[in-house]
Amino acid sequence: MVELRLPRSKREGIIFGCVIAFISSMLIGGYNVYDNMGYDLEHFGDFVSDFLVIWPVMFAVAFTLSYTLVGPLAGRVVRHYMAPTDSANTFICFNLIVCVLMMSVILTFLGGLIGQAIAFLLSGHEMDVMELVYNWPRIWPRNFCIAFWVEMLIAQPAARRVMVVIHRKAFSPQAETA
Repeated sequence: MVELRLPRSKREGIIFGCVIAFISSMLIGGYNVYDNMGYDLEHFGDFVSDFLVIWPVMFAVAFTLSYTLVGPLAGRVVRHYMAPTDSANTFICFNLIVCVLMMSVILTFLGGLIGQAIAFLLSGHEMDVMELVYNWPRIWPRNFCIAFWVEMLIAQPAARRVMVVIHRKAFSPQAETA
């Protein structure tokens, strides 16, 4: 049976990655920005305005990092440990774990650095890279857990659903007559 849930071309890989990066950067990035601001409902408007500036940058970084570095590297790791007889579900699950692990390790630091840089540009807040390094071991496990469940339950299923829709349209009888 042909696997409809995964991208088959570079174009589909970009679409797949964009869906995942969009959802993940929106939810995980939104949580981290809100957490960094201190969960204050009185300043929720400030959170929204800050996040509208930070989110497009984080989306671009997450997609670029995933498409150019993490995705190919995770593919190599997964292919190394997978047997030809392993199912598509095994591949999907193992790939998800490896990607989330690598992305969370990198973006826990890089996301904080980008957030600090944008805060510096917008309001002159001082950048403290050493604080990011110091807090990384405390923040990364939380980010990994959040990212894992967002990817497992929301982002990856949505991206796979988009692939199924694209593949069904491509192989439908109407597509052949068009």
